Amino acid sequence: DCHIAIHWDGDGLKYDKGCFYMSVPDGIKHIKNVAATWQASERLGDSLIAGLSSKGCKIKGSGSMDMDLTQTSYSTVPSVDIELGNQCSAHDEATLKKLAEGLAAGIDTYFGY
Repeated sequence: DCHIAIHWDGDGLKYDKGCFYMSVPDGIKHIKNVAATWQASERLGDSLIAGLSSKGCKIKGSGSMDMDLTQTSYSTVPSVDIELGNQCSAHDEATLKKLAEGLAAGIDTYFGY
């Protein structure tokens, strides 16, 4: 029903920049295949960010960054590439549990549970 690619950004920064998802850039939203799903993908991304935020996870800026990724922009189902931080982020069991709970809350919200 949806596609969620989970990542930690390998950006070389020395600080945890927080969670964000890759949103579809305005310049390609009109393309036939992209136009069919980009709004649902952004609703999914926004729901994931809201779920993560509700669990106290750090969010980068507005929670989204425009980037043309084939796996998300041209998907036939709502699709999000989400960064859960970077190499400086905590990766301990408690943090991973909080991230998992945030993602689950976002998925539940998206599907109306």
